[in-house]
Amino acid sequence: MSGAAQRAYVALLSAHGEASAVLAMISAAQGGAGTVVDVGCGYARHLRLMRGRGINAVGVDVNESIVQANRRDGLQCMTPEEFFRSAVKPRVILMSHVIEHFAPRDLVEFVDKWLDRLEPGGELVIATPLESPHFYDDFDHVKPYHPEGLMMVFGGDRAQVQYWSRHRLELVDVVFRRSPWRATLARALYRGGPGAWPYYLGNVIAALAYRLTFGLLGRKTGWIGRFRKVQQ
Repeated sequence: MSGAAQRAYVALLSAHGEASAVLAMISAAQGGAGTVVDVGCGYARHLRLMRGRGINAVGVDVNESIVQANRRDGLQCMTPEEFFRSAVKPRVILMSHVIEHFAPRDLVEFVDKWLDRLEPGGELVIATPLESPHFYDDFDHVKPYHPEGLMMVFGGDRAQVQYWSRHRLELVDVVFRRSPWRATLARALYRGGPGAWPYYLGNVIAALAYRLTFGLLGRKTGWIGRFRKVQQ
């Protein structure tokens, strides 16, 4: 498969509309006022979308070279150390494809640290994958989290778990991302060559069916949720 064909194939199979769902959640949470902080912003995909909507957004990333690259592109971006020395008080915090990289206890500590800076009544927007045949393809994915699991720890009802957040969140809204069905764990797909073409063709047909049915012929592979910080 040529480079151009490979890129088109990957783009077709990657359709899931998550970015637009995340942006809709952010817009609803922000309500046209306040600052959005994108934690783990990477190379600023969401920052650019928010800038296009006129949303005041600040990116935070541990990789200093990424932070500098984003700044050169005219975006507001900081390291975590710079952010926690700043006076920025976010109305909305976005964690897109972040929480699945943490073990449970570490995740509670991480989220609590950011919730300390979120204003009361502010909202946390989370986008994260569900468990699927592709979840552990990402080398440092630790575990998938569901909304109900997070509410056991952050919901304030003292569920039977080992530890709880010092903050309380309430779930405002959640939507589930759907993606095309596709074959993955096949020897021919790893080896390439003529034997892989039936799998490529099947995946293309499944992706087209997904698009033509507006996601009906697909499967749930992730979710995006809004959580409001409750005054205690």
